[in-house]
Amino acid sequence: MTEEGSSRRPAFRGALFGCGMISEYHLRAWARIPEVQIVALGNRTVERAEQRRREFCPAAAVYGSLAELLVRERPDFVDILSAPEAHEEHCRQAVEAGAAVICQKPLAPDWETAVRLAGLLSTPGVLAAVHENHRFRPWFLRVLEARDSGLLGRVRFLRIEHFNATSPAEPYKLASPTGVWLEYGSHLVDMMRALLGEPASVLAQGYRVSRSVRGESLVVAQYRYDGATASIEVGWKESALTQGSLLAIGDEGEAWFEGTLTRGGATRFRLVHGHSVVLDETRDAMADYNQSFYLLQKEFISALAGTGSITQTPAEHLATLRAVFAAYRSMESGAPVAV
Repeated sequence: MTEEGSSRRPAFRGALFGCGMISEYHLRAWARIPEVQIVALGNRTVERAEQRRREFCPAAAVYGSLAELLVRERPDFVDILSAPEAHEEHCRQAVEAGAAVICQKPLAPDWETAVRLAGLLSTPGVLAAVHENHRFRPWFLRVLEARDSGLLGRVRFLRIEHFNATSPAEPYKLASPTGVWLEYGSHLVDMMRALLGEPASVLAQGYRVSRSVRGESLVVAQYRYDGATASIEVGWKESALTQGSLLAIGDEGEAWFEGTLTRGGATRFRLVHGHSVVLDETRDAMADYNQSFYLLQKEFISALAGTGSITQTPAEHLATLRAVFAAYRSMESGAPVAV
């Protein structure tokens, strides 16, 4: 496999279907991987696909239907970025066409569909990944390294929070009966699982603080572990400020990230061992954001080439969704729920 910057001819023909806001960052990452050529773009509204073609891949063909794209282009893989309600049908079409699949999270808007779709994508002979990239943030990879090296000791407390100042721009997110918890809280649940493993139970509360969002727009969830507690707090609000942070406290040390977990601005990351600060750095949130897309997509291409494996398998993502939907049941009942 070649390294970034090689002049070697692309080995894999890719297609991207769903040209909304997030497609910009997928296409930027694909452009950094020399083994990949994006040969086709698709979107229900063709004008959006035309715009992305002009911006990122002028030689790509444009389609309004994934079925037509698959028949005409026969891509090696499809990056599916449609709304969650369409994921099952679009993934099925890609699998039946013999293409590898990388599907945007969440796999589905409900647990039953997610289980069914994860089963399809886990069929022998199918290569599939879920695009859940928060655990690929470079600073969070440093947190995992600190845990693995023993610098933190056993993590006893984890808090991850992200409160976005505005509601999302995508109409489907505003209209969905599920709100911020599935669309963004699932990112943070995945980070929690990467660091602590599988929780035993959850107690969660959801609120509506944004009048433009049909579903919940503020959630506080406390996950219980044997010997540890994790608190996840997430919101879409109408405010002047976006706040975000991660704090992991262990028997031997701490990891502390301050700043947005998404895009824009400077952030600060510190590692502590005992009474000593062993790392204190300012980071570029946008650079970390872009890098996480690249790292996940590069890993997918390594697996497609037969030289690596996939972290965010459908089964791995399903474990995250199990913890996410358990929190919804807790919101409904007002009581702790087993995960």
